[in-house]
Amino acid sequence: MSAGIKRLAEVQGFGAAFGALQRLRVGRGNPHPEDILHLPRDFRRSVLSMTGEDDPQLTLGLAQLIALVEAAPQRERDLLRMAFNFDLEFGDRLWTARVTDYAVAHGVDERKVREKVDTAILQLLIRTRTAAEQYPESVAERELPAEVESRSGAATEFFNQDYVRNSRLFVEAWSSARTVDLCGFGHNRMLVSYSAEIIQLLGAGGRLRVLLQDPEGRAVVDANYRSSTPKASEESVRHQHRAGLATLASLRYSAHGDGEVLVRAYDIMPPFTAYFFDAETDANAKAFIWFWSWRQASSQRPGFALQRIRDPLWFERFYGQFTFMWNDPELSKPLEIQ
Repeated sequence: MSAGIKRLAEVQGFGAAFGALQRLRVGRGNPHPEDILHLPRDFRRSVLSMTGEDDPQLTLGLAQLIALVEAAPQRERDLLRMAFNFDLEFGDRLWTARVTDYAVAHGVDERKVREKVDTAILQLLIRTRTAAEQYPESVAERELPAEVESRSGAATEFFNQDYVRNSRLFVEAWSSARTVDLCGFGHNRMLVSYSAEIIQLLGAGGRLRVLLQDPEGRAVVDANYRSSTPKASEESVRHQHRAGLATLASLRYSAHGDGEVLVRAYDIMPPFTAYFFDAETDANAKAFIWFWSWRQASSQRPGFALQRIRDPLWFERFYGQFTFMWNDPELSKPLEIQ
C-alpha cells in the first residue's frame, strides 16, 4: 500500500474507512454481507444507509457498496471490481494474483496497479461527501471509449479532453514535467488522482503552483449552486475545499519537503480550469483547458489541449490569464499550507 495515499486518506478524514475497504480485497476478495461489519459504524449508517446489523441490513450494506463501485468512473470502476472481486468476477484468485493478472493484461507495473487501486478507493470515499459530485460522468457516456480523441466531427475533435476520463496526452504530460501550474476551483479530485505524479515532481525538485477558490470566501458557495450536485450545506462545501489544501500539505509532506508548492486563493468564479505543464521554460509546453457547464456531470465539461509550439497565440492568451490572476495582489492572496 502506498504510504502517501494512506496519509491522504487520513488527512481527508477517511483513515478508518479507507483501511477497512482495503481489507475487503484481501485473499480472494468477494466480500459477504457479514464482512460489512468491518466497516466503521458511521460509514455503514451515513453512506450505506444501514440502520442495524441484522442479516437484511448487512445484505443492504453490501448492495450499497456494490452500487458505489458501479457508479465510479470507468477506469476506477474496473480497478475496484478487480480489487473487491464481487462474486469472484476475476476468478477464484488471491489479491496478489489478481494484481499480477491485471498488470500483465494492461502492460503496467504491479506497484502501479496497487497504487491506482488505493487511489480509486480513496476517490470512492471522497465521492460520498455531501458536497461531492457522486456521479462525475453521465450514464449516457459510460459506454463511450475511454480515449475520446477517436470521436469524429470538427467540434468533438477539438474538444477532446474529458475532465474525468483523462486522455493519454494529459497523463503523459505529468511524467516529464518540471513545473505544473493549476487554476480552477478546488482541485481535490485531480490532486488525489495524480498524487503519485505530484510527489515524483516535487521529489525531483520541481514546482507546483496552485490557484484555487478561497475555502472561506463567497465564490465557493456560488460555484456549488452551478454544480451538478448543488444540495450540500454551505459548511460542507467549504469543508470540501479545505480538503484540497489538506491534500496539498500531505503531498508536500510525502515528498519530504523537496520541491516547491505555492498556493494562492481568489474569491471569484474562475473563467476556466487549466493545467499548464512547463509553461515558463519549454517551447513544447502543454496546456489543458476546461470550461464549466451548468449542472452537468464533470465529464461533460468542454475541454481541449494546447501546445505552445503549435498554438502560440492561444497558449499565451490562456497562460497570460493564469499569470495575471497569480500576480494580481487585489485578486489573489497567498495561502500557507500546514
